[in-house]
Amino acid sequence: MVFVCADKYFMIAASTNCSGAKIYIYSLKTETMSVYRFRVLLLPNPPLGFEPDTEVWRAIEIEGSATLTALHEAIFDAFGRYDTHGYEFLVRDEHGIAIQSYAHPQMYSGDESWAPMNDEEIDRFLEHAIPDDEPDEAKEKFRQLRQNPPEEGNAAETTIDELDLDPAQSLFYEFDFGDGWEHHIEIEEIQEGSLDTESLVVDTQGDAPPQYPDRQSE
Repeated sequence: MVFVCADKYFMIAASTNCSGAKIYIYSLKTETMSVYRFRVLLLPNPPLGFEPDTEVWRAIEIEGSATLTALHEAIFDAFGRYDTHGYEFLVRDEHGIAIQSYAHPQMYSGDESWAPMNDEEIDRFLEHAIPDDEPDEAKEKFRQLRQNPPEEGNAAETTIDELDLDPAQSLFYEFDFGDGWEHHIEIEEIQEGSLDTESLVVDTQGDAPPQYPDRQSE
């Protein structure tokens, strides 16, 4: 006879041996952990004089159990920033359509991810900003999301795993709404495993601009 009692972390099995003595077997259950590798591309920022000849990016590995706030902090450090500001993440689907926003915890309100658009505004946007070869279902999805925006999420309370990402998706990240440092984030890899540190910069290209270029030139 075998009796099994399992919880989140331990499994206990009880059985009897040939002499009738009860034997207890304890085993540690391990949860599958994920590590994400993101390629964070810093987009040009002409008003601040940042128009590089080659792309400037950082490849960052971080565990899926980390929050979006932790991802923000990893990007913040990877680009050598020192002064904190507000930020926001947008999760995009495989067509590049924003499906939900995640706000800085101090800016989080629980409101809609963005202001709703009416049909005329949506039609104008589809005409000028969406490629003609995008499938009709993608355009209809955009229309529905703009007419009925989802509730924004709190970056400090949302883990990367909870986004349920796949490599065809991407994220948009904006830091400092005054200076408007924008980033396109590609999902390079999702694999099982864990890290010995909270996050890790595994590859780089290009020199990060100073956070405040005007001050640097003074």
